[in-house]
Amino acid sequence: MGFVVFAGVATHRLCWSLVFLLALIATGQTQTIRSAEGYVKRGVARYERGNLNEAIDDFSKAIEVNPRLVAAYYHRGTARVIKGDLDGAINDYDRVIEINPRGAAAYYNRGVARFAKWEFDEAIRDFTSAIKIKPRYAEAYYNRGVAKHATGEIDEALADFNTALRINPRYAEAYNNRGAARQDKGDLNAAVADFSTAIKLDREYAGAYANRGLAHLLQGRDKDAERDFEQCLRLNKELWHELKERIEKTKILRAAKQ
Repeated sequence: MGFVVFAGVATHRLCWSLVFLLALIATGQTQTIRSAEGYVKRGVARYERGNLNEAIDDFSKAIEVNPRLVAAYYHRGTARVIKGDLDGAINDYDRVIEINPRGAAAYYNRGVARFAKWEFDEAIRDFTSAIKIKPRYAEAYYNRGVAKHATGEIDEALADFNTALRINPRYAEAYNNRGAARQDKGDLNAAVADFSTAIKLDREYAGAYANRGLAHLLQGRDKDAERDFEQCLRLNKELWHELKERIEKTKILRAAKQ
């Protein structure tokens, strides 16, 4: 696998006020809901400033006021993913799904957390659930493709990347990861074409330059590879050690095929 990019959690900043409105109508607990809403609003503001611990505290207080407030669990789960508390995030998304089993984003985000734990089969099931609810969910197809690639299901991964690109033809990450899958199948020309498209869509996509360079290296186009590696490191110097390791492995692979 090349330098792949996994789409992160869906924060859905604009949808939570509707959740509160529906809860308000359903319960009639106007004073309680306003109080919980206040905690969530402050938590979102703190989250956006990067104060994750304080944000989580606010979302937890909102849950104490209203234990069935979907938005509080959802946002706390998102903050916990970013903090690396994956089990805590999964528990929050479990609760969201228990309260509202028709919300695609909760399945999607739980899939992201499970993928981060290397629970690929469980992640695939969650992305599939999200797709069933929201059939044009490009990010869910994309992430399911990444997870399937990780489990060696390359043809199935390609099908998901293709679907994601039909929904969103300007999805640079999907071109990059489809290129990585095509390279693993030995189709270097198609892989290079995908990496090039990803770069056209995002000129600062360091991983796509790295991947195209590795494909060029396998093709024996060493000068083209060197230019791509230089551009990759101009954009992201932190990739140096990983790129160096990939270059060495790719050269060994090329030598074995000659």
